[in-house]
Amino acid sequence: MKRRLKKPGPSPRLRPASGEDLALAMRNHREGKVDEAARSYRRILADAPEQVDALHFLGVAEHQLGNSKSALEYLERALQLAPDHPDAHNNRGNVLKQLGRLDEAEAAYRRALALRPRNASALNNLGTVLRQRGDLENAAATFRQVIALKPDHAPAWQNLGNTLGELHRFDEALDAHREAMRLAPQSADSYRHLGAMLYAAGRIHEATGIYQQWLALFPDDPRARHFVASCTGEAVPGRASDDYVRAEFDGFAPTFDESLARLEYRAPELVASEVARLCGSAATSLAVLDAGCGTGLCGPRLRPLAGNLTGVDLSPAMIELARQRSVYDALVVEELTAYLHAHAASWDLIVSADTLVYFGDLREVARAAARALRPAGALVFTVEAAAPEQAPAGYRINPHGRYSHTRDYLLRILDEAGFVGAAAASTTLRKEASAWVDGYLVSGRMPATLRWEP
Repeated sequence: MKRRLKKPGPSPRLRPASGEDLALAMRNHREGKVDEAARSYRRILADAPEQVDALHFLGVAEHQLGNSKSALEYLERALQLAPDHPDAHNNRGNVLKQLGRLDEAEAAYRRALALRPRNASALNNLGTVLRQRGDLENAAATFRQVIALKPDHAPAWQNLGNTLGELHRFDEALDAHREAMRLAPQSADSYRHLGAMLYAAGRIHEATGIYQQWLALFPDDPRARHFVASCTGEAVPGRASDDYVRAEFDGFAPTFDESLARLEYRAPELVASEVARLCGSAATSLAVLDAGCGTGLCGPRLRPLAGNLTGVDLSPAMIELARQRSVYDALVVEELTAYLHAHAASWDLIVSADTLVYFGDLREVARAAARALRPAGALVFTVEAAAPEQAPAGYRINPHGRYSHTRDYLLRILDEAGFVGAAAASTTLRKEASAWVDGYLVSGRMPATLRWEP
């Protein structure tokens, strides 16, 4: 979310000579030159370490650059010097929310509102925290308060629509999303959210039309291309593009864990149960790869049996949140198949919880996983289930943007890649629109003796 940088107010610790420098830094910041602005704020602070506005805006810049820990430090230093600074409290809440520290984020937003009760930005942010915590009725009421203060607040309309959708009040949700689109017709997110809500309401034909409008307006947006393909079945890629995955999950990262908790997401526990069956409880020193680790939900379950635990994911924002768990020995931002190809015979265990739902054709990634495993190494993953009559090729893309696979296809792919003892057990992965999503818990081992051709 873009933040407007207000002109600095009077600060008792602002040296007169730094005012021009600060104004230039802020102008660069507003123009999107965040790195350059951050360097300027640091130069100002080198001469005036207690310059409140430079501390505050450097905290905002660090947050935008993905450096949440340093962002928090700068914002807290600013608040030590100016404890009644409402914007600094609001921005501190944004960083805490990004870190998943929702109770502290809520307190920061409420402090900002106590200092400036009609702060629509802080009120909207408070609503997002309430929604993340599952307090949907109060979240909706909070977004309505924002709209009462500022009827043209498009993000609040969008947030209200998403919240009402989670409450299954689809007609109201669609009205809210349409108002958000009217207010922000050039926003890609307006099309993304309205299309998703139409899909959730079962109005796929209308969702397709919205996605096509989105693509016409933003022809280079990988998300628009992906959803048009998923709804029309035309120009369907073999797997979701790297650009789509990064764009989708960098945006999803701050709400990922809470959203999946509300959907009763089961993939990490399913994977852990299959790992226990394959590896036994005595395993403690395996080389383990969490392939598509996301925010690290599998990490705590894998840590006890890992001598080395590595996570790989395409989304830098997801990796940053996984890092906060402090359970991985290494975290890598890279495309999964390429990473596997580059690490032959490196792992005793590879797990992938709901990552391969973004792959249609699994042949290449299965071969790459086979070569990345050591003798007798195991692969465990989850995917969504497709009925054979709906997926004659063995897999299909669905209007929600994920792929599903048939059981016969999964077993054949593992067999062709050299796995033995392959299994694909029917299970449920999470809820969607209050109904369980069917899937498969899949596993296989490499033979105890491997002879790869050069």
